[in-house]
Amino acid sequence: MTATGLELYHGLPSTCSKKVRLVLYEKQLPFKSHLMDLRKFEQHAPNYLKLNPNGVVPTLVHDGRVVTESSVIMEYLEDAFPQPQLRPRDAYAIARMRLWLKFSDDVAYPAVYAPTWMILNRDAMKNLSAKEREQVLSRIPQEDRRKRWADVSTRGFSEEVLTGAVEKMRGCLARCNDTLAASLWLAGDSLTLADYAVLPFIDRIHNLRPEFFSAAAYRHVEDWYARLKNRPAFSKALDFKDDPRVPEMINI
Repeated sequence: MTATGLELYHGLPSTCSKKVRLVLYEKQLPFKSHLMDLRKFEQHAPNYLKLNPNGVVPTLVHDGRVVTESSVIMEYLEDAFPQPQLRPRDAYAIARMRLWLKFSDDVAYPAVYAPTWMILNRDAMKNLSAKEREQVLSRIPQEDRRKRWADVSTRGFSEEVLTGAVEKMRGCLARCNDTLAASLWLAGDSLTLADYAVLPFIDRIHNLRPEFFSAAAYRHVEDWYARLKNRPAFSKALDFKDDPRVPEMINI
């Protein structure tokens, strides 16, 4: 157990895990890492499902108490360890920050989900025997996710879904760019949880579709992204190019 009593169950390529790691490293909070191999579907193992019945990452354990859902974990860490401060003081700015946390969950995550799944998870599923595949699917706790995985693991996402994902990614960039044209950070004039909630998805879009960043259309996003890349938390939480545990494709 670390001095803070924090343990994190997470996956390296997981955008939601990255949200939480960014906060932990920005606040310089030591934590015990439980690194899970999502390509081996360790998030569906029985022992992990006891902690997180949804079978997703990340999960935070603080002094034996379990906290799930990445945006909830981010605010929990801010409440439990308020320095350095990553929540604005002004009530309206706090509301803006929370809207960006919701944006990361409801808009940014769905935008990158399908192309990410096709690169990481589909190949892992294809390499399984029919019996192994059924075992993996049987451990997925939610029926809707289980059916979706069963479908896309064999046929993949349709061209319509993948084309739609591209448009959703453009929409994310446009929304952020419009906001950053008027303020230095997403929720105002200071770095907040809003920026770290959205950053992993912009980073994923940057790696999936680098051509989006070659034009001037998203100049304010590019400036914001460059500022965040210069922070120590970025390389610790997001950049694994030199980590021998990580397949090259994980850096998408």
